[in-house]
Amino acid sequence: MPTVRELVEQNQDRYVGWLIEACSIQSLHGQPDELARMATWVEDKLAGFGAATSRLTYESAPDALLGVLGSGDRTVLVYDHYDVQPVDPIELWKSAPFTPEIRDGKIYARGCADNKGDLVARLAGIEVYKELYGEPPITVKFLVEGEEETGSESFEGIASRYREELAADGCIWEGMGIDHVGRPELVFGAKGLAYVELYHKGLPEDQHSSIAVITPSPAWHMIEALNTLRDPDGRVLIDGFYDDVVEATDEDMKFLEELPFEEEAERERMGLDSFVADATGLELVRRYYFEPTCNIAGIVSGFTVPGASKTVLPKEILVKLDMRLVPNQSPDDIVAKLRKHLDARGFDDIGINRFSNEHPVRSPGDSLIARASLDACADVFDEAPAVSPLMIGTGPMYPVASTLGIPTVSPAGICRPDSNIHAPNENARIDDFLHIIEYTVAWLKRFAELDK
Repeated sequence: MPTVRELVEQNQDRYVGWLIEACSIQSLHGQPDELARMATWVEDKLAGFGAATSRLTYESAPDALLGVLGSGDRTVLVYDHYDVQPVDPIELWKSAPFTPEIRDGKIYARGCADNKGDLVARLAGIEVYKELYGEPPITVKFLVEGEEETGSESFEGIASRYREELAADGCIWEGMGIDHVGRPELVFGAKGLAYVELYHKGLPEDQHSSIAVITPSPAWHMIEALNTLRDPDGRVLIDGFYDDVVEATDEDMKFLEELPFEEEAERERMGLDSFVADATGLELVRRYYFEPTCNIAGIVSGFTVPGASKTVLPKEILVKLDMRLVPNQSPDDIVAKLRKHLDARGFDDIGINRFSNEHPVRSPGDSLIARASLDACADVFDEAPAVSPLMIGTGPMYPVASTLGIPTVSPAGICRPDSNIHAPNENARIDDFLHIIEYTVAWLKRFAELDK
């Protein structure tokens, strides 16, 4: 019998072909036919392994897929998503985002790292496991949804409606990644998110800029409002913003002291001389994982054509604002505090539209699934794992880890710090993709064999 690695290598071309197929599908929000096509692709792959598949429907959301295979007293839920981020700005891509290309050992395509690479690797891992060991002695439930990149608005409803179908002893979440030096990364929670749009229309039409001397500027009005939200050191100034924040405990700080964090490599990757507030060392890592944020994601107002001039006083302005939240902040509470903060400072004429809202969550680091994921790292990777308390990004982990009470871990995935997720030229290393196939087999075996 071949080893897991040998079998993965023998089937490398076929599995990379699966990834190319998946990344060729334009499963974007607003393209229901392509989302449906991607859902069918995943469903067909699951059915091909002998999984019993079903569609978890919820109002107008894209169908979530549930594929169940194996049997046994122990159950693992595997969460991934099949939708991807928009591709704008398209002109910055070196190759078409939905025409995958392999260059210098990397695949370039939208979704290859977030999250189709992990999804396809796990599907391939199931095939490898079954070929080597037969039917899994545990129940494996694949849950794959189609609106993660727009905030998983329906996911909490799906989790509640299909609570019995999703019941499990542990959950493997969308893959975390591999760090600068090749260490597999694992996290046991996620930051939350409150994403809003601030808008203000102060004039009936754009005006000649010469009248700015006597006419209030909607753009300046918004900028003055934005200036009240955060100080230069990154401290959020919204009244009551930190009221419910759970500070890092002494145990958390010991955890962070042991966490390998490539500060210099990360700073150089982003072309920075220093981080916000000149933070460094343990304080930088604490801020990274345990501080909430208030970020301007985009501003649209007036004349914005690069390399050209036009003197105009814009009639309106729109700002995209995202706030990453930490336990125990609530998106509803934070948006309410933002509204109150603006009103109290004379900015009650600035409107707020709400978009993505997700709760932060933490999960235990000593559960069966956590131990299996950690132990399996030694079976595949040369470097020891880098374990973090929660990911700095956001995913809809709260309904599974908190509402359903399923211990959850986001284990090593194919994403690297330079994978450009959510950006042009998203990429993933083919070697990492193959390692995650192997890692999938490893944590399946470990989870099945571990004593409670």
